[in-house]
Order: sequence, then structure tokens, then C-alpha cells
Amino acid sequence: MKIAMIGWEYPPFKAGGLATHCYGLTRSLADKNIKVDFYMPKTKHRATTDKSNLRIIEVGEAEIFPYDRPNDKELGGNFFDAVYRYNNLLVSRVMGKYDAVHCHDWLTMKAGIALKQKLGVPLILSIHSTEYDRSGWVYPNDWFINIEREGMQHADRIIAVSHFTKRIIVEKYGIDTNKIRVVHNAVYPLGEGKKRNLVLFLGRLTIQKGPEFFLRAARKVLDFEDTKFVVAGMGDMLPKLIDEAVNLGISNNVIFTGLLTEEEVKHIYKIASVYVMPSVSEPFGITALEAISAGTPAIVSKSAGVAETFSNCLRVDFWDTDEMANKIISILRYPPLRTTLSNQGKQEIELFTWDRVADKTIDVYREVVS
Repeated sequence: MKIAMIGWEYPPFKAGGLATHCYGLTRSLADKNIKVDFYMPKTKHRATTDKSNLRIIEVGEAEIFPYDRPNDKELGGNFFDAVYRYNNLLVSRVMGKYDAVHCHDWLTMKAGIALKQKLGVPLILSIHSTEYDRSGWVYPNDWFINIEREGMQHADRIIAVSHFTKRIIVEKYGIDTNKIRVVHNAVYPLGEGKKRNLVLFLGRLTIQKGPEFFLRAARKVLDFEDTKFVVAGMGDMLPKLIDEAVNLGISNNVIFTGLLTEEEVKHIYKIASVYVMPSVSEPFGITALEAISAGTPAIVSKSAGVAETFSNCLRVDFWDTDEMANKIISILRYPPLRTTLSNQGKQEIELFTWDRVADKTIDVYREVVS
């Protein structure tokens, strides 16, 4: 079986969980003798692969963040124009014999629809997030929603990363539940480091991820425990969050790291004592699995897909900063709780493999490939 997979990011460029998913999935598919051509925009650091069944094919170049290779100018301009040009380039560049086209999120849906018609093959669409998630359910943009709905309507199968996401697809986009399959994400275990007195938030600093709730909980924790809070990541909320830390009187206990390298991310997971994911709307939440794989107990929002499938974590409503603070204090203060969550979490994480994700994805392919 040969798949044309259309993406937007792939390591070494990684803006979030989409890159992690595409990396783990394509490599495991290749190991299972599925031939994958993975199409993506050019980046400054060229993506490579050591898998014989996997080809990384770069198309054009976007001059906007996060893509900054200065040579090929076929893509450029503002973000939305660049997305359209990338999709149009894909339609002209993707050719040959494939058994299916597999696209990821709204950024590639226009190309997926056109390639389904051009190549005469089924379209599989993976939904990692929706506009409702990204907006934190505050004024979702109809422009994005309409693109997402069109892509879902044309798809032969939709892979949702959680039942939480499946419900949104059915209830908000009106998609037939019979063509949606749920495949939870996975993780490459990181290994544990020497723990320090750190409570970690790691993610994009946007309304979706709930970093302001993390700071409000931190204020309450600091009335009882002397610890440091790390806010790792970049996003449009950074200036507001720095001001919030000052206004809350906790700036001496909060570290804003900015954007971290891949090695720095792994290191901070390994040394943190608690990981908090207070997302307002999180289709899955691979970061929670990454933290748990490093032996770091996790507190996750009930509005996250990972909360529906992973047992050995603590759950909290993202808005309930009193309960969030109580759970942080409990993990910091009681070693038996911390040890139990850490040890049992590392055991459970062994079930969340990319081989499992690949097997379930192949099952979806077989449903529509004649």
C-alpha cells in the first residue's frame, strides 16, 4: 500500500503535537511495509528519514513563521495566502499512483479534496484540533470552520485523536458518526532525570492552553509551598502572562523560558516534579504523555482527550484553580502519592506506542482502499 500524506510540520521543525504525531506515525507505518510519501513545506532545517519506505518531499517555501529557508520563493506573503499557495502547489506536484491521500488538519484540506479528485483515490483526514479548540470556544472563526467542514464532508474516513474530538465533529460540523474512527496518540518514552522543586506548564501560550489558570493556581500554591513555576513556550499571550505574574505578586517564583529546543524540552520534562496541562479545550494532549514518560506526575484538564484514556493522572476542571492548587500541593507534599503516580504512569505509558497507532491507522486505510 502506498500513501500520499500531506502535512505542514515535521521534525526538526516542531510547533506542537502535529509534528510529533506525523513523525511517530510515518515511521511506524514504514516499519509495517506501508510506503509513505510525506509532503510538507520547505524549512530552514531539512527533514530527513532513515526509513526505506518513507520519503520526505518538500514543496515550495513559506516565508512566514515558522518557515525561513530563504531560497525557493514559490510560497510567501501573509499566512493565509501562503496556505493557499502551498495547497495549490501540492495539487500540481503530487502525482503518480497512490492508494489513498491522508491529510492532517485544516492547513491541508483544500489540497486533500482536490487530490482525491485528481488521483481518484480515497481521502483520509486526521483531525488533531478544530477551530473550536484553537479559539478556546471564544468567537470561533467561520472561515476556518467552513474549511474544516468542507474537508470533513469530502473525506471518506476521519481519524479523530479522541472521543472528545469526535463529539465536536459530529455535533458542531454535522458529520456522520459512521465515518469517524478514534485513534488516540502515543509517545516515545523520554526517561527520568533528577527531580527538582519545579511545577511545569509547557505549550503554546494561547487561550486554548489555559496558561492564565496555571498562574492563578500558582498564586494559591505559594501560600503553602515554596516552589518554582516554569512557563515554557511562546505565544501571543506571553506579555499578558508576564503582567499577570507581576500583578499576582508571584513574578519571583515564575520562570518564563520562551521557546525551548528539543533537548531543553526533554530536560525540563525530566527534572520537573509536577506537570500541569490546564487546557480549555485539548483534543488530546501529547505533552501530558511526554511528561508522564519522564516520571513526572501530571494534572490534566478534564477538557482534554488524554483524560478519557489515561488512568494514572489527576484530573481537574481548567477553571477550578482552587482544586488545581490542591492537587499540585498534594503531589509536592506527599511522596507516596508522587511515587505511585510516577511509577504506575510509566507502566501505563508502555501501552501508548506508535506501533499501535500505525496498526489502527492501517485498519482505517483498509476500510476504504479497494
